[in-house]
Amino acid sequence: MMCNITYKNILDNKSIILKENKNKSGVYKITNKVTNEYYIGSSKNIGKRLSRYFSINYLIDKTKRYNSRIYTAILDNGYNKFTIEILEYCDIKAILEKEQYYIDLLKPRYNIALVAGSLLGFKHSLETKLKFKNRKNNTGHTTILINTENNNINEYSSIRAAAKYLNVSHTTLLRYVKEKKLLNNYLVKKKV
Repeated sequence: MMCNITYKNILDNKSIILKENKNKSGVYKITNKVTNEYYIGSSKNIGKRLSRYFSINYLIDKTKRYNSRIYTAILDNGYNKFTIEILEYCDIKAILEKEQYYIDLLKPRYNIALVAGSLLGFKHSLETKLKFKNRKNNTGHTTILINTENNNINEYSSIRAAAKYLNVSHTTLLRYVKEKKLLNNYLVKKKV
């Protein structure tokens, strides 16, 4: 359903923006009023997604990790230089298709990935690339498996390598690390 709702003073209208878009799925556009450059995004909960844009710490963290153009622009220019527009509310199943339609139509300059739902065109920051390199050289996060039956200790260069050894997914292994639980008689620890 096309709607074209525009919020011009986003800081003044923050609570209205979040309330009006709570639990609504669809496509949104964030525009720099000075340069007319914009970002096209989508979410199954636009209110929740937009709430992240109002967190300076979130923007700083994501800019460091992912080199986001839109987050950098907001941090550099301030909220008062941007508008938020809801382009369309739609069914969750149609979000990516609708986002792709608007990306193709409007050619947004702040979007790094020009394929909705993909990282095509995305480039990791130098800091992230160094972390990947260090992990490959065994100087990143080391994962330690301690067999509680015989006290054997094995070290792996990554959580994925340890998970492969245990024949579980890395997300399962991360959960056991976080919860400090045994997995198949192994205690799992991360060493930095």
